[in-house]
Formats: sequence, structure tokens, C-alpha cells
Amino acid sequence: MAVGVEKEVHVGEAQAGDKQANSRGFDYTQYEANSWACTFLKSGVNVLCDPWLTGDLVFGGQTWLYRGKKTAVRDLDVPSIGQSADLLVLSQGLPDHAHVPTLRQLPKELPVVASPAAARIAADLGFKRVYELDHGQEMVLADGRLRVKATAGALVGPPWSKRENGFHFTELVDGGISLYYEPHCDYDEGSLAGIERVDIVISPCVNQNLSAFPLVLGNDNIERLCRRLRPRVLVPLTNAEFESEGPLSGAIRQGAQSQAERMIAGLGWAAAQTTTAPGSKDG
Repeated sequence: MAVGVEKEVHVGEAQAGDKQANSRGFDYTQYEANSWACTFLKSGVNVLCDPWLTGDLVFGGQTWLYRGKKTAVRDLDVPSIGQSADLLVLSQGLPDHAHVPTLRQLPKELPVVASPAAARIAADLGFKRVYELDHGQEMVLADGRLRVKATAGALVGPPWSKRENGFHFTELVDGGISLYYEPHCDYDEGSLAGIERVDIVISPCVNQNLSAFPLVLGNDNIERLCRRLRPRVLVPLTNAEFESEGPLSGAIRQGAQSQAERMIAGLGWAAAQTTTAPGSKDG
């Protein structure tokens, strides 16, 4: 059975002989595209986010126009991955975040925290506990161990459309960490009010454009985002590294990784950058 890449990310020092009880950080598994999972080490909470774990990635049923295919992470046991999660998080209602073939295979008892657009999809698929979080709203889950707050995320439609979600996660245990995730590096500065600093940021670091339309704003915004949140660890989301075909695939252009790396190196804050390569285990 294939697995995603697994990386343990520490914030601070672990005590010898008692990793789970003493280390601050999380175990991070990347499943290609926007899909990832993590275990917060202090609280033990397992989060599955924006999963595309099976089948192809198609928008609007138009397989002739665009079809994404898994490159390194295949043959996953989707129900088992869902059963190991305490929480399912969906940041957007688009198929590369709320992937219906994957969602159909996940346990419907799994609690879902989602943007309004994604919450409607999850509810229609029969998930029994769907919590719709609009920008600025928050809730506490996992028996009081984790707080999740929605922030204003990507603008994926015309300028007048509603932004999708980013999420700020905070462990509510002694020595817990905080994590910010937004899959397009697109956000509203005002929605970050009240977030002083985070331990970990998961974000793309390069741009993606569909012809002249910006899809992902990593090169444009990652420096500003990191200066604002001052993370101790930055986990680049490599959400374009999979196979694709069709006319739209040829129209997508990606920014330069080297440019992003130079910007990150010159930020001047003491954050470590950790990279992952889907399909292999880093250990």
C-alpha cells in the first residue's frame, strides 16, 4: 500500500525517551496537491485536510478539458486514513479541496470543519457532523484539545465573489503549538487580526497562473505572510506537483522556486524551511 511522505516537524526540544509527551510539533504527511494530514504531538489530535486520495482530479465533469492524476501517492486505503483522523478540514468547495470521489469513501461519522461552499458538499454527501465556519468564526473540537478559526482565504472567482477559507489551528494543551494553513497564499490581512505569531505555516511559495488569471500567489505573498505571522517553521505546499493533461493543463504556468527560496532566505526571521517529496518517507 502506498503512503504519503511523512515528516516529523519539531518546535523546540524533545525530551529523550518520551517523544509524544514532551516534543512540541507535529507529524506531517503530504498526499500530493493540497492534500495533507497531521498529528499534533502534544494533544494527539489527527487532522486530515483537503484530501484528494483516490481517482482523478476533474473540474465540472469535463475530463477532456483537464484531468489531474496522482504521480507518487497511489493505492491509498482511503477508509483507513479517514478512520485514523479526528477531524476533516475542507478549505474550499473546488474539487482539488473537496474531492467528491475521496469524500464518498471517508467515514460519514468523521467531524467536518469547512468553508461554506465545502460544507454544502459534505452535507450533501451524508456527513453527519458538518460545521460551517465563516471568516472570523471559530470552534473547539476533539474533546477540547484543538481550536480551529476560519480566516479569509483565496478569491477563486470574480472580484465580487466570497473568499474561501484559511484556517488557524491552536492546540489547547500545555506547550501546544499553533498552525496556519491557506492553500493559495491568498488572504485578507484584516482576517489575521488577533493572531500574533504561529509556530508553523503551511503555504505554497510559488505562483501558479492560468494564462493571465492568478491561481496561487506564493511568489507574490509568501514574504509578506511570513513577516506577518513569523513562523518558526515554514512547510511549502507543493500543490502543483502531479501529472495533468488537457487544454487547461498546458495553460498553467508556475513561478520560479529559486525566486521563492531567495526571498525566504532573506527574510531575517529565524524560521526553518522544511521540504517534502510526495511518495517517499523522510524519517
